Amino acid sequence: MTSKMNRMMRRAVCISAALAAALMMSALSTAQANEASTSASVTQIGGLPGTATATAAYNGSGVGQARTHTRSGQVSFGQGVAFGVGPEGISFSASYAVGGRFLPATASTFNLSIGRDGSVAGSNGLVVASPAPLNSASAGGFARSQFGGSVAGATVGGRSNPFGQVIGRSNSFSTPPRRMWR
Repeated sequence: MTSKMNRMMRRAVCISAALAAALMMSALSTAQANEASTSASVTQIGGLPGTATATAAYNGSGVGQARTHTRSGQVSFGQGVAFGVGPEGISFSASYAVGGRFLPATASTFNLSIGRDGSVAGSNGLVVASPAPLNSASAGGFARSQFGGSVAGATVGGRSNPFGQVIGRSNSFSTPPRRMWR
């Protein structure tokens, strides 16, 4: 009975130690990372003035900037740009969207991250929603430099009702950290 209790106690201690190590590692990677993210969208409903939205954010231990610009009306435009430089690398993200009463709703995003370790990650996306009584397009993405490599992602979406067509595509790539040989 005592040996069974000892095994159970050792397992509990090992599991607790593993969880504590995982939490410390995730906190370390979160604290030592920089991320730029943006999104933009437009919506047009019939002959009414359209709407545009945009977001931009930079989170990290370095120096960065994020800004948005929107204009709503007969031709609507939204743009978000964020970038930053920190000890982990460089992150950049830009998204835009444009649409109007007789224009297709279009949105695009581009994201790039270059890590201090030589890793590179990028993503992009484009969506076009054909002119219709109700059409919208949105795009967004992020780029992140962190310990262990760079990551990036992009999303696109749209709507064109009734009987419209939406064509969208997104792409992402990454290269592993470079090894230095002496």
